[in-house]
Amino acid sequence: MSQRRILRNLLITSLCYLFFYTGYWCLGGLQSTMNSNDGIGDDSQAVINGMSLLSSLFLPDFLIAKFGSKKVLTACTLLGCPYLAANMYLRWDTMIVTSVLYGLMNGPFVTAQAVYIEELASRFEKSVNQNIEVVMVSFFGVFTSFTESTYIFGNILVYYALKPNRVNNTFINESTTDDCGYYFKPYDNVTNSNLDPPLESQRQLLVGTFAIFGILSALILALFLDPLKNDLKEGSGGNFILNQFLSAVKHLRNPHQILLVPISIYAGMEGPFYLNEITQAYIACFWGVHHVGIVTLFFGVGGAIMSLFVGPLVKYISQIAVIILGACLNVAICLLLFLWKPSPETTGIYFVIAGIWGMGDAIWWSQIPALYGLMFPKDREAGFSNLYFWSFFGSFLSYTYANYLSISVKINILMASLLISMACYLVGQFKMKCSARREYIAIGDD
Repeated sequence: MSQRRILRNLLITSLCYLFFYTGYWCLGGLQSTMNSNDGIGDDSQAVINGMSLLSSLFLPDFLIAKFGSKKVLTACTLLGCPYLAANMYLRWDTMIVTSVLYGLMNGPFVTAQAVYIEELASRFEKSVNQNIEVVMVSFFGVFTSFTESTYIFGNILVYYALKPNRVNNTFINESTTDDCGYYFKPYDNVTNSNLDPPLESQRQLLVGTFAIFGILSALILALFLDPLKNDLKEGSGGNFILNQFLSAVKHLRNPHQILLVPISIYAGMEGPFYLNEITQAYIACFWGVHHVGIVTLFFGVGGAIMSLFVGPLVKYISQIAVIILGACLNVAICLLLFLWKPSPETTGIYFVIAGIWGMGDAIWWSQIPALYGLMFPKDREAGFSNLYFWSFFGSFLSYTYANYLSISVKINILMASLLISMACYLVGQFKMKCSARREYIAIGDD
């Protein structure tokens, strides 16, 4: 595969992720507001992430070996469309059933995506005179710029689709806002009119657009993406599933993998924290559901910008420094959420919070998959299965307690998770740098 062909396939797979996941991520940011009735939004997200962590452990290796990454990506995209459509007419049964289906396809999809990009980066590195770490990080950085752009294009649609005919830019009365922000409790805000869901016609227009994007993504993947061919394996039957499952479990015996578990869980928690908690407790509670989209757009802008700079940053200041930067960004915003009380004079802070959190999100989701690809080149399927299993586990936890804990408790949980994650990550990197045998990672000596 030529360099031009490799870059073409990177563009196609990134663009299709943009089309398909625009709907999922934007609707995810509205589950605690637009779909808050009886907690169905948060519960459906918990089901998705619960099924995703199971499917990421049992299905990806078998499906990729049997059908190849291209077919897995195409089929999974089609299987995810019913969930997008189910948000059009909110019913408990259809939301839960389609959430189960989405979760079953989500594990294989994200693993196949990571395997495909990792293989493209490996092939590209062989044709250029560059360190594999720089190439791998750059490829995942380009891909992450598209993933973060889902928030830009999707939330433009969200803002205009949910925008009321007569926009009220003022805050609700002070007595009600006392229950927002740091003091927000999801079960104590039933009288807050800012949390009222949008009109049915607005919901149908928005969700229908996202479903069309999902179908378009599947068509582009089927028609234009090149198969890898070397990801197909013989003997991919029942025994293969068992062997690959055991391989993923045995992979946890690797001390490097054990030390990556906390940061993988944290990567699954930090995104839902913004999409579910900040959007509901800070943005919607003070400013109305229709402002969630325009604020979250800056989450995508910050993430997309950071994604384009992570490659050069890793080259000049190292990957460890970039990951520490991501942790510092998250800590700074958590401290701000503790101290800041929104008011009509400080609405600009909403956009700062969204932009900086998006930058941190881009760092996590460009660096952690790249880290797995670098550390476990001979066990990439088992490595990526563990990455997505633990990240889905983190998301599952976040949505499981979403309806029961106050925002102050959730911030403390997130901060504790981040501190543990960084401690384990730095210990692992220190052990690897000091090891005489560097069998799991290519570390540049320049």
